[in-house]
Amino acid sequence: MYVDNNTDPNELLPLTDPEAIIRAGNAEKRRTKQLQSNSTAPLPTDPTTMSDETALTHETPGSTRTADASDMQIAKDRFKSVFNIQHAAIVEAQADRRQAAEDRRQALEDRRTYRQLLMSAHQANTARISRLEDLLLAMNVKNKTDVRPVQPAPGRVDLQKFRTSDGPIYRGPFQETKPFLQWIHGVQIFFNTKDVNNAADKIRIVGNLIAETNIQSFYANEATGFLAKSWEEFKTR
Repeated sequence: MYVDNNTDPNELLPLTDPEAIIRAGNAEKRRTKQLQSNSTAPLPTDPTTMSDETALTHETPGSTRTADASDMQIAKDRFKSVFNIQHAAIVEAQADRRQAAEDRRQALEDRRTYRQLLMSAHQANTARISRLEDLLLAMNVKNKTDVRPVQPAPGRVDLQKFRTSDGPIYRGPFQETKPFLQWIHGVQIFFNTKDVNNAADKIRIVGNLIAETNIQSFYANEATGFLAKSWEEFKTR
């Protein structure tokens, strides 16, 4: 075995550690080869590269196993991270589907409620319209009943409906007896034709058959007093 005489006695490795002896020998060989390389190629060597090569050269089976275990742990961590991300995405997608289903169910429920409200409002409006129609019908019937004209007593005529335009009109002359008597005779025939028998009705109707001014004035002043008297008395007056 080659042993460097310049080696510090404190740096000598125990003979009981074969792997340490082998590593020391390899290190010495590398150092000798490095010295030879320096003598043929004076270019400076990067300390970082030298350190990396030394570190790689000094790797042991134990350190390799440690590196493999570390790589395995990194791979597990990455797999776990990817799994967690995928699991979170699945959970979120499921939550979105549940929310979408809930939104659809709520929309259907809202439409059903709105439809029921419309139906209730329609029924209420129909009932109010029906009551209003009944009220209007009752008011119309009542108005017709109230407006119904009073039937005249037997032997009397309805003066509101009686047509005086068919009777003879006296236009004068004033204080001429013969024309006036002829007019009175025509009035009597008119009353008989229209079946006017009541004296008060005759007196009221005569007022609408006078067009002469002086006789109209007389009628306005005196007719009311004759309403309780006979037709003969009114003619004589």
